[in-house]
Amino acid sequence: MRKLLVPTLATWLALLAAGVATADVDVFATIDKTKDVRIVETIAVAKDVDLLVTVPLNATKAAESDALVNQTNAANRSCTNCDEKRDTITGSGNANSGVLSINQAAGNMNNQGNAVSIAVDVVVTPTPGQVVQPPDPESSGFAEAQAAVDQRNGATDELVAANTVDTVNLLFRSGAIVDSLNDNTGIVHANQAPGNMNNQTNALSVAVSLDAGVALSEADLGQINIGNVVRESDATAGAMLRVGINKRADITGSINGNTGIVGVNQAVGNMANQANVVSVAAALSR
Repeated sequence: MRKLLVPTLATWLALLAAGVATADVDVFATIDKTKDVRIVETIAVAKDVDLLVTVPLNATKAAESDALVNQTNAANRSCTNCDEKRDTITGSGNANSGVLSINQAAGNMNNQGNAVSIAVDVVVTPTPGQVVQPPDPESSGFAEAQAAVDQRNGATDELVAANTVDTVNLLFRSGAIVDSLNDNTGIVHANQAPGNMNNQTNALSVAVSLDAGVALSEADLGQINIGNVVRESDATAGAMLRVGINKRADITGSINGNTGIVGVNQAVGNMANQANVVSVAAALSR
């Protein structure tokens, strides 16, 4: 007689549990990732200002002043050797009244200028016995001042060549203003340039109306410096070892205690554009 043994559910679960195996596995992977980031920012700022001024006055007098300076430095070449230069202003230009202008240039091919223009409307003084009409309450004076400077250094157009400096073996080039341009009253302008091919200018325009009225003032400055070449003591320009250059500009104990307008330019380098442009218009009140 045979007996059939049928496993129970608990027996099957026990057998399955006994046959399960576990293990630790290390997995190594290489991941290539490409990321493109593109940021575009556009900022536009536009400002339009329109001014329309209506003055209900009759201009019976006018003072107009213009100071205009044009300086161009082009197609020049400096090819000197052992050409040390020193500009010095010491104990000078002090305690003056009025208009003081100083230009000093030990360098080569420098443009220097001081332009001053002043206009004042005339006050009519009656002659003895002359009958003077009372002033028109709607009459006035008019003052307009304009100062403009245009400086160009180098190849400003296709027909003009640039400037070149091939100066070699310079030990020094220096400019010094010491204990000078102090305690002046009025207008002081000074330019100093021991360098090469520099444009320096001071422009002042003043217009004054002694009657109440309208005062207009404008100052313009344009400077261009392009296409110039400097090989000053450049050791790579030739096989010969060249001595370097020590440049120094000093202003010591100067330009103190002044009253009015002071403009000073100092350039020991090459092909610099320097300008001080001032425009003043005034109408005195009744």
